[in-house]
Amino acid sequence: MELNEFLNNIRGKVLIAGIGNPLRGDDAVGSYIVKELSNRKTNAILIDCEEQPERFIEKIIQKQPDTVIFIDAFHMQQEPGSVAFLKEEDLQNIKISSHQTNLKMCIKYIKSRIKGKVLIIGIQPENTNFGKPMSEKVLNTAEILKNFLIHHIIQ
Repeated sequence: MELNEFLNNIRGKVLIAGIGNPLRGDDAVGSYIVKELSNRKTNAILIDCEEQPERFIEKIIQKQPDTVIFIDAFHMQQEPGSVAFLKEEDLQNIKISSHQTNLKMCIKYIKSRIKGKVLIIGIQPENTNFGKPMSEKVLNTAEILKNFLIHHIIQ
């Protein structure tokens, strides 16, 4: 999905859910962005799911958001730090990062319980090895995305 289409799909109450294992390098990127955003005053609901978004499904549903945005590391055969704006259908051809959660099933269940849209921001990791820090490329992308979200979505 193109950036403009992504932005045009965002409406009303926004919930941003970051996914990632903080012990696995670039896999932490979704959680990192949400934690960074939580340090600011925002109109969005922020949830750090770490590596288990399925544990937060009911919390997401209870908030009844108009738009849910998941942020996660995805292996997309792109350059590290590359960003993709995705819909649920796009997940069929993308391998979810090192955690074992079936994000597609989580999204399908959420969509069955809310009227809002569910979107995904995927970031290509460079290194998801245990005990490694986030790579410079992915950290730079995380900062750019954080600022983008602040200025265009959650101001």
